[in-house]
Amino acid sequence: MKELYPMFGIISTVNTPFNEDLSINWTDLRRTAEAALEAGVTGFLAPCFASEIDQLTQDERYQMAGELVNVTREAGHGIVIPNIRGKDKEDCVEQAKRYLDLGVDGVNLFIPTETEESYREFVAAIDALHPPFLCLQDTKDNELRAPFVKSMFDEFESFRCIKIETADPGPDYTAIQEATGGRLNISGSWGSDQMIEAYDRGIHALMPSGLFELFVNAYQLYHEKSREAAMRLFFDMLPILTFTRQSDSVNLSFHKMYFKRLGSYSTTKFRGPYAIDSVQEHYANEMIDRALWIREHLDEYWKD
Repeated sequence: MKELYPMFGIISTVNTPFNEDLSINWTDLRRTAEAALEAGVTGFLAPCFASEIDQLTQDERYQMAGELVNVTREAGHGIVIPNIRGKDKEDCVEQAKRYLDLGVDGVNLFIPTETEESYREFVAAIDALHPPFLCLQDTKDNELRAPFVKSMFDEFESFRCIKIETADPGPDYTAIQEATGGRLNISGSWGSDQMIEAYDRGIHALMPSGLFELFVNAYQLYHEKSREAAMRLFFDMLPILTFTRQSDSVNLSFHKMYFKRLGSYSTTKFRGPYAIDSVQEHYANEMIDRALWIREHLDEYWKD
């Protein structure tokens, strides 16, 4: 019988730092990943949507995963999970092979659920490669119902984790956990503004972008000190999280602006259409001020 895969804490989705000419700034990427590990993140989901994956070439995607593998190996801890988004089953299998050859710790499969039969075929093809673990991504556009998840969990040995981003994730966390007897590792992501409810429901990891120290401390406070202490930090973070949940453009812009303020990124450039207007930019800077203040006062949340 499968046991729960031991992936806990904060798995950071990785934004892509660009130079002025829109080439990838690999130095900024490595520096930010090192800072994330130092802050206590468990690892990285990348490339992924937050990385502007659709704006990256396939070679750039492989290089990003390889750079992150090198950073985690040099640090002696941290896992790397690349996102597989292929046009067909053969494409997904080829991507998985390339990523596994780079030494990644698992793979995340994000494909449309046209039918349960066709989806199962994709999962079977990746499972046949015997990855260390396979994570399936469940979103509002790609919802995987609990009975179907259980059937795949029972059938496919490598299927050990699921990332849930449905519109109403709380009930899905509970339904999937109950269906799999608590043995499927469950992560939340876009629902970071509901993190305390998610932890109350027993999810094992959260996959947000950036704000490394804030997310790590909220997780640790909940699991190592008290729910009340975690709530204090969560309530202070909530205006920031609510702002970033408005849209993909706001979320991506906020984090690039935040990293530039920290000195981690050289630019806030995008390849994709993620511009925000002047009002949003002003508010983003106010929320960055708030995040930096919290970051400097994290010790206070641990005091009795």
